[in-house]
Amino acid sequence: MNRIFLYIAIISFGFFLSKYKLIPLKLKTKTGILQSFSLFFLLGVMGYKIGSDDKIISEFPNLGFQALIIAIFSILGSILVTKFFFHSKNKGVEK
Repeated sequence: MNRIFLYIAIISFGFFLSKYKLIPLKLKTKTGILQSFSLFFLLGVMGYKIGSDDKIISEFPNLGFQALIIAIFSILGSILVTKFFFHSKNKGVEK
């Protein structure tokens, strides 16, 4: 439970840094590189942990189907929410 509060605190800290423009422009331009590196590192660690767990490997066919269903609905949900958000946001904007 304490980890959840830590995650919320870190996200809130980043939000306030951005909202009050406390991040220098030089660092802001490098944020994309840091995000990409962090994501690739996280994916690599996750792949290592999954590959080293024999139980996950033996259940892979079943997990693969469940993961496919979850991924499809996640993608569709993201598209619908994004379309709704941008449609309602741009409703009053003239083209």
